[in-house]
Amino acid sequence: MADKERLRSQWAAYAEHWIARVQQGRDVSRVALLDDAMLAALGDVAGQRVIDLGCGEGRFGRMLASRGAEVVGVDLQPRFIEQANAEKSDREKYLVGDMEELAGIPDATFDLAVSYLSLVDVPNLDAAVRQAARVTRPGGRFVVCNLSPMVTAGSGWIKNGRGERLHFELDDYFDESGRDYTFSPATVITNFHRTLESTMAAFLGAGFRLTRLTEPRPTPEACHKWPDIADNLRVPLFVIYDLTR
Repeated sequence: MADKERLRSQWAAYAEHWIARVQQGRDVSRVALLDDAMLAALGDVAGQRVIDLGCGEGRFGRMLASRGAEVVGVDLQPRFIEQANAEKSDREKYLVGDMEELAGIPDATFDLAVSYLSLVDVPNLDAAVRQAARVTRPGGRFVVCNLSPMVTAGSGWIKNGRGERLHFELDDYFDESGRDYTFSPATVITNFHRTLESTMAAFLGAGFRLTRLTEPRPTPEACHKWPDIADNLRVPLFVIYDLTR
């Protein structure tokens, strides 16, 4: 619970900054790379019941609802849920809740569960994945976008004296611990590193099977418009797991 309370406090401190970042389109990784990759992985969601686990302020839930899905979003941070409900359509519902527990959500309710860069924030990976399996119907899917384990074990880019990026440092890969990252001058957020082995063990142990794995890469057009996104051609920063129950 210490990890959970610390995370709740960290995200409460950062919530307004995050909402502004999203509303202003400043999360370049999502806008320039991951949105298209996730929508391609999900395919046609019209008429599907979807649960967005760790939904934040509801941005991706709104995208799915606009494509015809019936969306329930769950997030531990009340400020995010307040914002999500303020912007929702009649196809969306947002709840304060813990994706490690999903209290009050019945079994086998959803055709599709989505985790869009939220498992990295979860202290108990196995519990969260088991809950995703519980609320997904047999034959349903769980589509997860997460930071690559190569990146969560990394310490960032090593640069030369001119500030040019030489290579990405990776160390302590098998140390599965919380790692603190500075999101703004005044805010530190804890992410949880897991190896690829542990991640797959959680998925398979909960009864999912992997149907596809994708490492998103930016298009030349995206690299021209957002030059920093070209880093994803050197280091695989993200992974999308397409899982079936």
